[in-house]
Amino acid sequence: MDTRIDEQKESYFLELRRITKTFGDFVALDKINMAVKKGEFVCILGPSGCGKTTLLRIIAGLEQQNEGSVRLDGKDVSREPVAKRKLGIVFQSYALFPNISVLGNVMYGIRNGFSSAQRKHYAKEMLHLVGLSDQTEKFPAQLSGGQQQRVALARALAPKPSLLLLDEPLSALDARVRVRLRTEIRRIQESLGVTTVMVTHDQEEALTMADRVVVIKDGCLLQFAPPRELYKSPKNSFVAGFIGSMNFISDCRAKGPDSIMLGKYFIKTEPGAAADFQDSAVRMAVRPEDIRIIRNGKDKLENIINTKINDIEFRGSLYRIYLQVLHQNGRIGDQTIAMDLQAEAVEEMGLGQNMELPIHIPPNKLLIFRETAVA
Repeated sequence: MDTRIDEQKESYFLELRRITKTFGDFVALDKINMAVKKGEFVCILGPSGCGKTTLLRIIAGLEQQNEGSVRLDGKDVSREPVAKRKLGIVFQSYALFPNISVLGNVMYGIRNGFSSAQRKHYAKEMLHLVGLSDQTEKFPAQLSGGQQQRVALARALAPKPSLLLLDEPLSALDARVRVRLRTEIRRIQESLGVTTVMVTHDQEEALTMADRVVVIKDGCLLQFAPPRELYKSPKNSFVAGFIGSMNFISDCRAKGPDSIMLGKYFIKTEPGAAADFQDSAVRMAVRPEDIRIIRNGKDKLENIINTKINDIEFRGSLYRIYLQVLHQNGRIGDQTIAMDLQAEAVEEMGLGQNMELPIHIPPNKLLIFRETAVA
């Protein structure tokens, strides 16, 4: 898929133009176009093996593309070695020197051309920024994983790079440390205004940290958009299913520009939403939190589907309820729909397995994809 850079007069700090990378017959990246604004935080998101780390390594100059160009601040650096690209790079593995102090590790990252006093000053400045001013004389082995990653971040930032590259920097840490550190990384990035590109396979990291997110699958860029747009308006079924939880309801057929048939159920969409699928097999998609329960009669609502509770899963502040669609004569269909409800509401209503439950799917929450699309 060829997703082109927006033809705007807006200047970009980092531009990737038709980046292609092959390993023998295997196409790791296929004509990737991507433009990042100065000071922006962009996440490259996708499943394992999709090409995201290869793309980051090409930006860094650690890998050479077969086709296409990399431009930094208006200059083509496609053939420039990594040392000349003025980058800060943080890897998953920290890559700290075990026999050098925390301060020494950070000083090591500062380029030549500075006096020893200047290097020490900049290093202490960065360690203060990452909250490790009191750890300067310790060695890496004396620090926690989260602290070691902060040292790696300070070392990457100390030379005042024009571009910061982060390769899954939080994946080796436990869940609580990841949540805390991702907030810290974003705070530091915003305070310095450094343009940042981060690779991650964790959708929550991408949605909470990034200004915009690149979604890659099988070496192709599928969508590049702000987190909210990715979540609310995915361009295809892969993005819809990869970002957050999504119900895909099959065996549907488009019957008009704004209507779908699911068995006996006539489902309304937003005006024109089904116009491109006239009389075709389609799948409807709706997020679990967007499904509503009919509590006080049908109130002339559209898109009411009769269901039976198959299972209830406790998830702390909410329950995920698995529903099976009921067709004519109470026959249970093959369709299962997941719905999220606040725990208080579930307990108040006394919901339980095998209960029949009418639900409402708001037309403005429905997405339509071709049946042949792969989620």
